[in-house]
Amino acid sequence: MNLDPSVLTILVLISIVLNVFLFMKLVVLKGELEGIKQSTRLTNDEVNKLQERIKSIKLR
Repeated sequence: MNLDPSVLTILVLISIVLNVFLFMKLVVLKGELEGIKQSTRLTNDEVNKLQERIKSIKLR
């Protein structure tokens, strides 16, 4: 099966454009994920308060 060189060139260009688009989308999603990780991370104070609550519940 021989494909015309112009068809191959078009397919390669479409592939490159799609790869660039997907790479940009990946960078955006990684940034959003990092933001979610930061917002869900507990501070030491919050962890200490939770541990105190757990201890008080266990003592009941």
